[in-house]
Amino acid sequence: MGGSRRTRGLPTRLGQDFHIPEKNKVGSVVAEKFRLAADLLANDAGRAGNVVNLGAPERVVIAGDIHGHRGNLSKIISHATSAGQAPATLVLQEIIHGPADPRSGIDRSIELLLRVARLKIDWPDRVHILLGNHDVAQLTGNEITKNAAGCCRAFEAGANFCFGQDGPEVYQAALKFFRALPLAMRFDNGVLACHSLPSPHRAKLAGVEILSRPSTEADYHRNGPAYEWTWGRDQTPEQLDELAAELGAEFFVLGHRHIEAGSLAIPDRAVAINSDGPAGCVFEFSPRDDAAMNMTTLPKFVKRISSL
Repeated sequence: MGGSRRTRGLPTRLGQDFHIPEKNKVGSVVAEKFRLAADLLANDAGRAGNVVNLGAPERVVIAGDIHGHRGNLSKIISHATSAGQAPATLVLQEIIHGPADPRSGIDRSIELLLRVARLKIDWPDRVHILLGNHDVAQLTGNEITKNAAGCCRAFEAGANFCFGQDGPEVYQAALKFFRALPLAMRFDNGVLACHSLPSPHRAKLAGVEILSRPSTEADYHRNGPAYEWTWGRDQTPEQLDELAAELGAEFFVLGHRHIEAGSLAIPDRAVAINSDGPAGCVFEFSPRDDAAMNMTTLPKFVKRISSL
């Protein structure tokens, strides 16, 4: 594939695990990577408020929650650069809060977050990241417990483990990265990708005004709209229809849910994708060609990561 470096797709070298050199020697460089990626996120060409308008790329791959799953993230990135196919526009979400490293016992998902930040720097027009509820929790200190362990404390401890005395600087830069993440990606065929949508009984509290402006610190806390847009559950067909009409959307692609089967249809306008387990999936489509998305055509767009 010809063209400039920014139009040939994602760099396959970044599909490999990123090895961080000796701690205490690269912390400031890593922090600057997060800050640069945050600036790119905040100033995306198609961004208006909390929505990035991505138009009609030839090929789009949307992943669900990653949660520290190195193998699945590598496969997703590799698939987005597959030879013989158009380079994909890649949408990622919830990279952090994975299982502890078996050797160190530490949550090292900050390494995966760094890989994603590097991807954004190298390919700002093709790599996009959605704000998720775990990112919001990390920003506010609203602890999430998994397997009797606090995810937010473990993530911060992981930054200190990986970067030693520079850990606090890296951690603060990662928080800046989270603050720059948008709530939604919009495509010309009516697909709106979000981490989640507000719960039906909190929809009025959440509103849609947050989509048209940047988030404030208060927005990330409970009852704030950024919180409600990332923590919502149990969406109903009636709510989806109302949101679709209000936002000018046709179909929603979501993450947020733990789904053993890897994907879940939410009648009649949505699908939830999960990418952090053995049955993890991605959602792949072409905004140029795929106009009709519904419960009947849905299987065409859902792909199992293990088969990529």
